Amino acid sequence: MPLTTVNKNPDWERTPMKKTMELTRSLAGRVYNAARASWNSSRARTKVAVVAVPLTTVAITVFAALVFPSQIWANNDDEISTFTVDVAESTVNYKQNDVEPSEGQEVFSAGDTVILQGTIYPAGTLPRGKANNDPNAPGGIGKYRVRGAFTADFANFEKAVEGLPGASPEVGFVTEIYSFHEDGTSILTDGIWPNPNFSARRVVLGGTGQFRDIVGEIKEENIGENSTGFCNLRVTFLVKRVKSEMR
Repeated sequence: MPLTTVNKNPDWERTPMKKTMELTRSLAGRVYNAARASWNSSRARTKVAVVAVPLTTVAITVFAALVFPSQIWANNDDEISTFTVDVAESTVNYKQNDVEPSEGQEVFSAGDTVILQGTIYPAGTLPRGKANNDPNAPGGIGKYRVRGAFTADFANFEKAVEGLPGASPEVGFVTEIYSFHEDGTSILTDGIWPNPNFSARRVVLGGTGQFRDIVGEIKEENIGENSTGFCNLRVTFLVKRVKSEMR
């Protein structure tokens, strides 16, 4: 339905809702472009706890000390921010609902649903490849939770672990919650779950506390397996706060 105009100046023709939509599209484009520039120029093995990327400069400030994501957010209120964490998936409270009930919990097939949790650690804590780290070891800064469905079977997963050709880049489609111990804040993401030795870009849907107004995306790398046979992840967030007009 066409909008009713009260002035020939186009600026007067835009409703608040249309302005909000245009702002959202603009921010989304800026986040995507900044993500491409940042990730394409970064090295896969760089162990950086937190990186802040202002929109007005191409300089990157690296913080050597361990800092919680919410602390960085508080200090970087009006800029695009990046920070990285490691995640160790755990067998604790793992539940799987099989399409074929006789399959059992030791393997999985496409269509099986799953809930899983793990521990969030500072970036660079976990090694790449097959490792013996305990996903419940001390030093965590938060809890990782997943719900979703597998899109590949266990044989495909093992092929990816071994780095064999023909492995699917994705193992599932899941929703993730990253909850941080420090102040109870959390971030919600959704999208492709990468198979071992692959990565995927996922959407940031929002968060709670200091993260309640964020938009952006993450790069999630499946960097190997831990002592339980479950995966270790390295997750880089690139987010921007969108100030709500509805507060």
